[in-house]
Amino acid sequence: MRARLAAISRRLPGGRPRAVVLVYHRVRERGLDPWRLTVDPEIFAGQMETLARDWTPISLSELVEGFARRQLPERAVAVTFDDGYADNLETAAPILVELGIPATLFVAADLVDAGGPPWWDQLVPLLLEPARLPPTLTLSSGGGRWRIPTVAAHEGRLSPNAPPPWEAAPGTRLRAFYEVWLALRALDSPTRDATLDAIAEWACVPRSSERVLLTWEQIHEFAALPGLALGAHTLTHPALPTCSHEDARNEIAGGAESLRTRAGVEVKQFAYPFGAWTRGVARLVAELGFHGAYTTDGGAISWRSSPHALSRVPAENQASGYFADLLASLADAEPLERSHPKPLQRSAEDEGVPLVRADTP
Repeated sequence: MRARLAAISRRLPGGRPRAVVLVYHRVRERGLDPWRLTVDPEIFAGQMETLARDWTPISLSELVEGFARRQLPERAVAVTFDDGYADNLETAAPILVELGIPATLFVAADLVDAGGPPWWDQLVPLLLEPARLPPTLTLSSGGGRWRIPTVAAHEGRLSPNAPPPWEAAPGTRLRAFYEVWLALRALDSPTRDATLDAIAEWACVPRSSERVLLTWEQIHEFAALPGLALGAHTLTHPALPTCSHEDARNEIAGGAESLRTRAGVEVKQFAYPFGAWTRGVARLVAELGFHGAYTTDGGAISWRSSPHALSRVPAENQASGYFADLLASLADAEPLERSHPKPLQRSAEDEGVPLVRADTP
């Protein structure tokens, strides 16, 4: 009976999926990528060809306007990128422009100014690349102590078939990495930066200073391309539910203001860092004048979705055939609806990764 009711609800006007929003991060040859945020350029090109051939790509502004009017084209799909990696311009943009696919790049403004890799990228070579590290790591700022096992020779650095960090078995290097990541995520930017210095000294591995994010000049170049647009992603990329109301407001509004002054564009689309949101945060985003805001909860969008909690679906490393099947299943599936978000995870021992898309920092 329950399955029958669900099938009926999918046929009702409010419950039927109306659009899919995809989220990407990096488009390049995949290296050490524990979060699985990288898609190979050839795979990405194949995915975009599938969208251009079989779907109706639309911009986020068209999505929000159509959502408000309850008029969206069949098989509507939108493409987004988070964080502002340089390969979004160098590799992804030419493919998108050639195929006429609109896309939005969500930029965390202060990460651009910092110049180096985002902190979650810096943590990878410190904890996952070395075969041997000191046996324990203690963080005074993070308030934790972790055993760091040696990586056996037959294991390599990190197997491509390794589980995602949140599913790593206790006592493994990957699990320790995940728990340290959780501790760092809870810190403010200056404390986190000092803590990364301490981890680098402990590991005897220098912190990476290679620029992997776009410069402001490149961001302006991206936004000038046909069909490509910018969206706000805060200033420093915090988990907004952990911020005070004032700090959250400053992060959200400040990110949009930086894009206005530095890139010369007014932005009305917002993406929650880490996918983390609450009702209160969504209300704040609406109060600040954003037309749409995007989670990483997964699932399709229906008329019952909230314009300030619109789901996005990760699509990294889905080969064209599987990618087409994924989209088809989303178009036919019962949409993911929540009257309220799950509570934010505060302990590394909790199950799952509430309010944070499992494979994104």
